[in-house]
Amino acid sequence: MTTVLPRDAPAPTRRRRPRFTFWTGVTAATILVFVVLLLLPLFSLVISSFAGKQSDDVSLWQVYVTLFTKPYYYKALINSFVLSIAAMALSLIIGFPLAYCVTRFNIAGKLIIRAVIVLTFVSPPFIGAYSWILLLGESGVLRRWLAAVGVTLPPIYGWFGLILVLSLQGIPFVFLMVSSALKTVDQSIEDAAINLGRGPIAVIRTAILPLIVPGVSTAALLVFVTAFSDFGTPAIIGQNLRVFPRLVYNEFVNETTGGNFTVASALSVVLLAVSICALLAQRGYAERRSYGQEVLRPLAVQRIGGVRRLLATAFVYAVVFVAALPIVTVVVSSFLESKHSVITGNFTIEGYLQAPRLWSSLLNTLMFATVATLLCVVFGALVGYVTARFRTRLASFIDLMSMMPYAVPGVVLGIAFALCFAGAPLFLGGTAAILILAYFVRRLPYSIRSTSAMLSQMGTQTEEASINLGVAPGKTFLRITVPMMTPALMSGALLTWATVAREFNATVILYGSRTTTMSVEVFREVLYGNFGNASVVGTVLIAVSIVPIVILFKALGKDEDVLL
Repeated sequence: MTTVLPRDAPAPTRRRRPRFTFWTGVTAATILVFVVLLLLPLFSLVISSFAGKQSDDVSLWQVYVTLFTKPYYYKALINSFVLSIAAMALSLIIGFPLAYCVTRFNIAGKLIIRAVIVLTFVSPPFIGAYSWILLLGESGVLRRWLAAVGVTLPPIYGWFGLILVLSLQGIPFVFLMVSSALKTVDQSIEDAAINLGRGPIAVIRTAILPLIVPGVSTAALLVFVTAFSDFGTPAIIGQNLRVFPRLVYNEFVNETTGGNFTVASALSVVLLAVSICALLAQRGYAERRSYGQEVLRPLAVQRIGGVRRLLATAFVYAVVFVAALPIVTVVVSSFLESKHSVITGNFTIEGYLQAPRLWSSLLNTLMFATVATLLCVVFGALVGYVTARFRTRLASFIDLMSMMPYAVPGVVLGIAFALCFAGAPLFLGGTAAILILAYFVRRLPYSIRSTSAMLSQMGTQTEEASINLGVAPGKTFLRITVPMMTPALMSGALLTWATVAREFNATVILYGSRTTTMSVEVFREVLYGNFGNASVVGTVLIAVSIVPIVILFKALGKDEDVLL
């Protein structure tokens, strides 16, 4: 029997199969890259932590039980918490008033102050550790000068040195975050508080501080996580003080002399868990304390004079001088004659001509940083477009995955890559490939964030017009979108290059005899007591890290906010 439909009845519709488009392929490739280079290594790390010999009497969790019941391990964890909290607190105590004074008061030389802060921010972190040995070590220059006037300081090694160095390394984080947060406060808020009779301190405490809590808490998080996961600084000046990253490294590299990959993996999982928990706690706290506000008139610079200006200026320049002193020490000592750990006062450039592995490590650093940066730029442009233009669950998942590398400490990522890719079937251990892949996934968020931020401010009319005229999505992206977001790509590339060049924590796990970078070379020379060679390589490394930032600021007109 045949059914006759009315003439005006709609024809039956067929369910269309989803077409495979250019951006579908990009999305699939993006997920594959994150799965292979991020999730798979971290999964291998977790599996390795349960890979010890098991029996009916020993549970899978025995290694974790041991970590939290054996004093050798849990005391190191406590030491890391105490050290990180102390560094975080001291950085906030010094960095917050520093940022407030520079941002709000008419202090002379603000450009120089900000330039020095940026310099200390992008310079390799552990360089400050061994430069303080030159200054406050047993025969340090500054220690001898202070002893001559009757001032005796505690030893630079151990708790005092670690808290000092890690706090100074954290001050730029606080300065940049607080300065940026202050720009989001409207002047009317301060005016209203003053009209209600509040004094200067009360205005900051009751009106301004509650509005910049998200920025302050982010700075605190960055300092805490950086200090908690730092390996180089405790290894150089920590002496016998056990902290968690040192245990992770020692357990991993001492496999042939009694170490244990299972314990190293378990320690890495704990380190990763601490970082992720700190990140989640900060985000939850910041969201609860966040206030939606529209800034029509940013906070104005207050003109102060007399004793107030003198005290504010003295405080700012004193902090900046102490923060920059390690870099100045490294650069100056690189031009002085040295004999192993003794640096004389004789000027010479022989160190640059005779440094044994300077040029090979420089070549490796330049090559690895360039290749990793190119990968980040290409992949970051595509991923940034997906996260900014497509409002789907898959795009949200990719956006979340792209931020995950922020929460993974360098030592943890290095061990995860070593476990996943160093052995069969790839055997990439110690090669340039494994280092470049680690740098790529670790620094990819810079390119993604800069690209997506610019695309979110750009309309889609030009792209839609191109597609409507018959141009394929891929060609539209290359011909229309990429030229428009070139400034963002350049910004992300320069920032990526600068941070890859100074990367240490992941490199020290993954490098081989032929893939030594400058950061590792500085570390090795310090451990061997060759402070002259360390200063030479360190000075070149500082220059390599600074040049992209100078280009970023001068050629692209960026300010220090781009570093956040």
